[in-house]
Amino acid sequence: MRQVVWIGRFRGHSGFATATRGYVNALLPRMKNLSIAPLEVLEPEDSISSYRAQLPLRGDEFKVVNHHPTMDPEAECYFSVCEFDRISTEWADILSRARLVLAQSTFCTSIFSEAIGNSANVHVIPYIIPQQYVPGCEFIRLFPEDVFIFGSVFEWVPRKVPERTIQAFTEEFDRDESVRLVLKTSHPDGLDTVQLVKEISTDERIVTITDDFPDLAAFYRGLDTYISCTAGEGYGQTLAEAMACGIPAIASRNGGNLDFMNDDNSYLVDVEDWSLAFTLDGEDYRWRLPKIEAIRERMREVYSHWLQGREEHKYDDTARFRAKFTPDRIGTELRKVILEAMS
Repeated sequence: MRQVVWIGRFRGHSGFATATRGYVNALLPRMKNLSIAPLEVLEPEDSISSYRAQLPLRGDEFKVVNHHPTMDPEAECYFSVCEFDRISTEWADILSRARLVLAQSTFCTSIFSEAIGNSANVHVIPYIIPQQYVPGCEFIRLFPEDVFIFGSVFEWVPRKVPERTIQAFTEEFDRDESVRLVLKTSHPDGLDTVQLVKEISTDERIVTITDDFPDLAAFYRGLDTYISCTAGEGYGQTLAEAMACGIPAIASRNGGNLDFMNDDNSYLVDVEDWSLAFTLDGEDYRWRLPKIEAIRERMREVYSHWLQGREEHKYDDTARFRAKFTPDRIGTELRKVILEAMS
């Protein structure tokens, strides 16, 4: 059988790195011919480093590019993500030649299928929620129990539109209400996110955290509500993680997160119609912005439930939720679609 080489980022805590490691670890017990080609140097003590492919590759490997397709335009399989209404013409040309195209949500697979004019080779493989994301364990509580905490974890990029959540928070809650908005964020270019928040609002109830937590699950469990109202998500990894910890979540009614979020288990925020996000190489990309008034309404709703001791929107059935995203379940499905593509 041909060797399968998984190409991607395995180091760090980015969405790509966390997901990539999860998929490979789920496949290793099921696919003996699997090796990896990291896009960065791994630490010698990293357990996954022992599975590195011997370089140079022979040329007959079945390569899975778990990153942007342009990383290797000649591969047979791509596992990528999109957050806008389209992918580039360059991506579409590459994906149309592939044997297998994978994505974490139906939102992404729909965009991919439309771009290449074919859905037969396009499959949804959800994010594997790491085992530490469970309720009822240790937690990091930044404020007393009588203070309601909205929390969010994100990289400060335009698509996350943090200014909308900040504006909604400051407009909705009077200064005498016992609420906090905690933003754990970093900027890809190293800009000072504390200052970026202050340029939007000087409300002292907004707390910006730039340090990493050794246990992000403990941070989730210390919140009263998790909020991530963006202009588009390929999946919504942090939303799934927070819900797996039993934390109610507020998110946009748009994007990959709708694969696991609905009005019964979440607080969904209405969005605007498609509008221009940016133009790149002559191609227009559109997104759907969350409505500020709708963010305010959902924030007020979950806060009111908390004041009244009601938690009907809190996702209590976390065992069934997490069972959908286990290594066993997703690893088995992933192996199946790869073997079918190789046959």
